[in-house]
Amino acid sequence: MTDLKFDLAEILPMFAPEIRLHPGDPYRPSSVEWYLERTTLQRWRGVFRRNEVVCISGERLGLVAEIESEDQAALCLTIPEGPNQERSRRGFQPTDGKLSAPCYVNACFAPDEPDAFDLQYWFFYPFNGRGGRHVTHEGDWEHITVRVTNAPMPILIAAYVSAHGMNNGGWVSRGDGELQVTDTGHPIIYSAIGSHASYTTAGVHKQRCPKPGDRTRTGGPVWNTADDLVLVEINGQSPDGLEDAHPWLRYRGRWGAIRSGFSWPFATTGPIGPSQQQSWIAEPPRR
Repeated sequence: MTDLKFDLAEILPMFAPEIRLHPGDPYRPSSVEWYLERTTLQRWRGVFRRNEVVCISGERLGLVAEIESEDQAALCLTIPEGPNQERSRRGFQPTDGKLSAPCYVNACFAPDEPDAFDLQYWFFYPFNGRGGRHVTHEGDWEHITVRVTNAPMPILIAAYVSAHGMNNGGWVSRGDGELQVTDTGHPIIYSAIGSHASYTTAGVHKQRCPKPGDRTRTGGPVWNTADDLVLVEINGQSPDGLEDAHPWLRYRGRWGAIRSGFSWPFATTGPIGPSQQQSWIAEPPRR
């Protein structure tokens, strides 16, 4: 394995993205811990049976270590119905046009470029809203990957901007003008209303039918993720050597309620967590 030639703690903030949130979207990012405090962990029992509550606070995700992996597929985190449900879905609210929320980082050597290193910046939203005609679901994990040279002074090579799952996104580079950066070198990313998909420009971004297009805009709150980075994994290992430092990484259930087919098109099942997604291991190769 090639040695890392730079100080990761020093470099992570240098390439952290600036997220420009849509001004009309009420659903903002939050910390994982804040979300877990407001959820219950349930086991899906099917369409005609009441879900079984595993624990009344999702923050006790360490309990899932005692549950067999194959059984975790039926687990889901849900925000209980009631007067606080909508507030919990809205996440952290901006102050004076700025937003602050943790940005979770997975760092690893690039699998297809031996002299490059990948910095994955993951964003968590408690709710995927209906704005832009999207189907709603609880829990929403989004990310971009910034690829840099493995050198004492790394240079930004390209960024993988993820939209809707694996292979629905693409690599963009600063050299071809597709990737814009701030005066201090941070990639500029626009978060679409409702879906929170990531894009490098403001405007309408078409999707294959029947999916609605994504809409991004200027004028909304700005999230400087460099101020709120949480490094959770380096080359598949905990950065501090503690396996349980972030127990939610090992959770294999759903972030958000599991919905039956009868719920479509009003709602759909929440996503699996970041470390369970193929993107966590490797993005599609650059062409």
